[in-house]
Amino acid sequence: MRPATLVLVAAALALALAGCGGPLGPTEAGGDAADPVALLTILPSPGALRGRPATAADPDELQRALTGVDDPELADRIRARAPSAAGVRSWTGPDGQTMTAAVSVWDSHLVATGVGSDIAAALAGDGGEAWTPADSPGSRGARRKAPDRRELRLARSVGPNAVYVRATGPVPEDVVIRTLERMAFQLEHGAG
Repeated sequence: MRPATLVLVAAALALALAGCGGPLGPTEAGGDAADPVALLTILPSPGALRGRPATAADPDELQRALTGVDDPELADRIRARAPSAAGVRSWTGPDGQTMTAAVSVWDSHLVATGVGSDIAAALAGDGGEAWTPADSPGSRGARRKAPDRRELRLARSVGPNAVYVRATGPVPEDVVIRTLERMAFQLEHGAG
């Protein structure tokens, strides 16, 4: 290939990458903000799980969705970071299992990444282990396997949006992964 052709190819590639919508720096959003309730509404009820309608969430509701317990200190930290929107949807099953999905929108990709991923990974410090499934590239999570305390947490960010799934009891790992990936796919393809 001639040098002039290489320059044109490189310039075209640079322009294409610049139009990808990804964040160019840590304080940039890097994409469109989701409508959390609309995004959560597309999720089906997997297997024996039966879902409730998606609802908008304030910082306290978002914090409970992320951790499963009331933590006023964490809710205050979420409030201080000021999500522009958040939504939650939950499912329950006949064997006591639960699954909760949350979508939140932040002012930057960096905050979106930190919020869900840091909370998911916090489970590793509470009897769990880090969990990054091969079927969910770009996600971060943790899982606790003890049958009486089984919990799965998985998070991912797409632009300014954090998507998050938390499950307790006998919810299969692949259900959690598929739920997270379905939301990420919708965001990445402009349907969020």
